[in-house]
Amino acid sequence: MYAALDQSVAQVGRKMAYSRNDAFIPVLLEFMRFQQNEEALLTLASFMVRIRDKIPEEEFTIVPDGQGSWDWWQKWLAQHPEVTPPEGYDGWKGQLFSFIDPAMGEFMYDGVPATIRLEEIVWGGVRRDGIPDLRFPPHLSPEEATYLQPGDRVFGVSINGEHRAYPLRVLNAHEMANDIVGGVQFALAY
Repeated sequence: MYAALDQSVAQVGRKMAYSRNDAFIPVLLEFMRFQQNEEALLTLASFMVRIRDKIPEEEFTIVPDGQGSWDWWQKWLAQHPEVTPPEGYDGWKGQLFSFIDPAMGEFMYDGVPATIRLEEIVWGGVRRDGIPDLRFPPHLSPEEATYLQPGDRVFGVSINGEHRAYPLRVLNAHEMANDIVGGVQFALAY
C-alpha cells in the first residue's frame, strides 16, 4: 500500500490485482476516488474485477458495463463486509488523506479504535472545518421571516416549551447549527 504513495498507482495496483487478494479492493477503491480521467478509472476497476473474480494473471479482464465507477464499487464494498482491508490500512489511509488535508491524518492512524468500517470513510471534497457551522444565529418571529415561502422546509426544534425553526436554505451552507433553545445547548446536524 505504501509503495503506491511513491510509485505509480498502475504499477502497484497491478501487483495488488495479480495477488487476487480481496483485501486490496478497499485500497484500490481509495485510489479510484481521486481519479478524474476515464482511463485511470477503468484501469482501477479492471484491477478490482480481477481480484473479485479471481482472474488469473494470463487472462484478459473485462469490466462489466456500469462497474467502472467509484460509486458502483463503493456500493459493492458496502454490501460485502467480508472484504476487509489489509493490516495497516488505518494508518495508510490517514497518511493518504493527509496529502489532501494534513489535519485529516489525525482521524485515522494505526490502531485507531473504530465502530464503523474505515473503508466507508470517504473524502467529501472539503477540508476539515471547511464548512463553518451556524453558531447561535439571530432569531426572527414568524411574522418577520418574510423571505420564507409556504413550501420551504425547516428543521423544527422544541425544548422546554420554546420552539424554533431553522430554514433548510440557511442551513445548506452550514450543514450544522449550534444554538440554545429552552435553556439547552444543542447541535443540529443533517
